[in-house]
Amino acid sequence: MSVLGINDVLRRVRDERLITDLSPRELDNPEGVGLDLRLGQVHTIASGGAFIEADGEEGLGMRKGVQTKQLGEWREGTSDWVDIDPGHYYLVRTIESINTPMDLMPMIYTRGSLFKAGLLLLTNKGDPGYCGPLVFGLKNLSDFPVRLQLGARICNIVFFKIEGSATTYRGQHQGGRVAIRKQERQV
Repeated sequence: MSVLGINDVLRRVRDERLITDLSPRELDNPEGVGLDLRLGQVHTIASGGAFIEADGEEGLGMRKGVQTKQLGEWREGTSDWVDIDPGHYYLVRTIESINTPMDLMPMIYTRGSLFKAGLLLLTNKGDPGYCGPLVFGLKNLSDFPVRLQLGARICNIVFFKIEGSATTYRGQHQGGRVAIRKQERQV
């Protein structure tokens, strides 16, 4: 696998809508080989009850997530802030959406400004065929609150070129679903 260069990423953003709703900074003056994505929503966990069942004779296992409450959402022209409390865990969603083609695999990396403030952003790879905003875990590991402005850059996305074949993403999180509110069978 090789990393897609920034010129190719920007060309595919423009021609194929690889990423939508990018900030002008990323379109006009990106750094390195990736593009920064911004904080679009912050959710807190309102209640538990989550479980993930193993696959069995009935087929793929059942699962249920936590119940969440949205604390903030970015809107053009606003400058709202969210306090990330010490020891607390949040689910966050990007402003930008990705439209992952079959020949690319996105990897998401935390921006240094987050972990230098004591914030751990739990990210993952993306699969070909996934379309929508990205959702991550966020935990404040420090002893102090950290203020995050909605719209702040929180992570960097880098695209790896896939050599060989891949299968398309078919999971239930297509489109950026933040939480699994009811019990459902995995796909």
